[in-house]
Amino acid sequence: MTGFALLFNVLLVGATVAAFLLAGWFLGPRPKHQGDAELPYETGLKPLSEPGRAMAALYWRYAVLFVAFDVDLALLMPWALTRPVLELSLMVSVTVFIGLLAFMLLYFWRKGTLECN
Repeated sequence: MTGFALLFNVLLVGATVAAFLLAGWFLGPRPKHQGDAELPYETGLKPLSEPGRAMAALYWRYAVLFVAFDVDLALLMPWALTRPVLELSLMVSVTVFIGLLAFMLLYFWRKGTLECN
């Protein structure tokens, strides 16, 4: 009995989805493509190159900076609030963590990532 109910439910849901898809296809508006309507627009300008070419993504720097300077604050807030009751081993591990953050800051600074260009 349960298998029949499950099969009936699956078939009913599939029929409903198919009905909605077909209704949208039959009753929906028909696009009228004219000229370069098939070209992808992002800024309203025509594309400068063929699609599919590799783009240089330099935004990885911002992602690494976000991790270095924002996520670490979320990790340091609980430490700052519980600092008076922490043991020595936890204080040493947080000090190592802050040292790694300082190393990352120095690395980014030496690489010129922090420059505004």
